[in-house]
Amino acid sequence: MVIRLRTVLPLSTLCAVTVFVYVIAFSGDFHYDDSRTVLENPHLESLRTFVGHLDHMVRPVLYATFLLDRWLYGSDPSGYHVLNLLLHLGSGLLVYRILTGAVADERSSVPFWTALVFLIHPIATEAVTYISGRASSLMAFFYLAALFLYIKASEDPQPVRLCRLYLSGAVTSFLFSVGSKETAVTFPLILLLWDTLIQRLKGPTLRTVMLSRHLPFWIVLLLAAAWALSHPRYTALADFSLTIRPFWDNLLSELHATAYALTLFFTPWNQNFDHDLPVFHSLTQWPLPLDILLLSVTVAAVLLSWRRFPLLAFGVGWFFIQLLPTSLIPRNDLLSERNLYLPSIGLFLAIVALGSRFTQWVTTLFARPGFVRSTFTGIAALLVIVLGTFTYQRNLLYQDRILLWSDTARKSPNKARPHNNLGHAYALHGDWDRAIDEFRTAARLDPDFILARQNLRDAYLHRVGRQ
Repeated sequence: MVIRLRTVLPLSTLCAVTVFVYVIAFSGDFHYDDSRTVLENPHLESLRTFVGHLDHMVRPVLYATFLLDRWLYGSDPSGYHVLNLLLHLGSGLLVYRILTGAVADERSSVPFWTALVFLIHPIATEAVTYISGRASSLMAFFYLAALFLYIKASEDPQPVRLCRLYLSGAVTSFLFSVGSKETAVTFPLILLLWDTLIQRLKGPTLRTVMLSRHLPFWIVLLLAAAWALSHPRYTALADFSLTIRPFWDNLLSELHATAYALTLFFTPWNQNFDHDLPVFHSLTQWPLPLDILLLSVTVAAVLLSWRRFPLLAFGVGWFFIQLLPTSLIPRNDLLSERNLYLPSIGLFLAIVALGSRFTQWVTTLFARPGFVRSTFTGIAALLVIVLGTFTYQRNLLYQDRILLWSDTARKSPNKARPHNNLGHAYALHGDWDRAIDEFRTAARLDPDFILARQNLRDAYLHRVGRQ
């Protein structure tokens, strides 16, 4: 009974707290890409249409879930939020189960606190509450499921048939993850990180494991890459990506974006649906030298402590590896918070592991270790309440287009797109004067923004009764 309680109580607590924090999300509206991606997507009209377009569809697993949602809920956004929340809950529970196998001390609370912070931190809201953000949460769920099944396949002793079954499930989950979002390609690197830092494999043993257990994932990755190269849609996207900005400028800009993203975890009030980050052209441009120093110190600290503190090294390594695809491949947006969803797990693990180690050290300095542990637990619980409050408030913005884009335009005042989208939100509410003001601001900020100019013209015509 005690063993069952130890298992059920943490999982129940994680579920209850997450549902409480995200319950407001069920009244959230469709936003931005949701109409084009889901509601107006002609490929989702029927199962026959969907199957007929599979040969030139990107992210087929993701769109299969949208197909199911449209069939079940139509244009009711609340139904779409159900699966988004279930995926988030599933990912959090998988984080807990994975880390219980990584932490040797059964009394350690690192798995629970890491999973809890991941589930309630506001950085996850864009991947959970924004319906089109499902690409990140769906990919993460299958990614974590693949890692969990891989770990189960690696456990000894167990029958060979069961081991193969777990490994087959891991490979299938990895394939679904790649079919949800392409950034899942980092998975084989994470397996290497896990077996090196957590399992402490090296030399011949590590080579044997890589050939027997890692190889299937590399094969899947190579096959997926070959398919993408032959896919006209991916070819077009690759050609477009190369025209966005030069590789060197993109690399420098993403270094700053990564450093800035780190600050968002500690300053959630700066979260923004459409960040306005600068493009860098030289290593000397400020604050890039400071960003590079921050990232270099972080990496150096991990390299110096990986033998004594593998959880810290694994967490930081996870964070940076997960950011590789979005950092190396140029995109229109240097930073989208939904792309921090899976990387955040590593950062939270590193922070919680550091906090646990610090707590253990402090308890050795006082005669009443129980009181010290209770104090730190209280502080951690208070921080969770604060984070949950920020998440709840962030979710409130998704209830209405005007709320979301007003917040975005206030935080990115010099970026045209938020003003254009805020103008569109005002137009949908019939507030044409404010819509015209926002469209005019967007057109002034970016004279080449054709959509803003068209919207401004249409808004004028509508106000004078000619449309």
